[in-house]
Amino acid sequence: MSKYLKHKENNGFAALLIVIILGGIALASVLSASTGIVWSIRGGVDAKKSNQAKALVNACAEMALEALREYHVYSGEDSLLISGNSCTHTVTDTGGDSRSIVVSGTVGDITKKINITTNGFNPMVISSWQEVP
Repeated sequence: MSKYLKHKENNGFAALLIVIILGGIALASVLSASTGIVWSIRGGVDAKKSNQAKALVNACAEMALEALREYHVYSGEDSLLISGNSCTHTVTDTGGDSRSIVVSGTVGDITKKINITTNGFNPMVISSWQEVP
């Protein structure tokens, strides 16, 4: 009878070991999937903020260009507030009809910056419009 009991104890241990291993695999799978989902959501939020920052900085650049169009000798710094997010632009006279415009805007922790160079006023000639890091 001792052989029968010994064999029965080994079956219970093997079943317990299989349950623990399968439980560990299931837990690892759930944790991996949930981590991936969290990173995916964060990436989507960052992409949305990046698009908002780009739109903000483009609006600020358009404001600076409009100020130049209306007042050709305009230079200096100004800011714009849209939906609680602010941007600034700085217009520098680089000689003649040329102007350099630096625009920066931040949404959350995402900052976008644009450098613009103009070479004329009537019509407005934009020789360069570059997003910079």
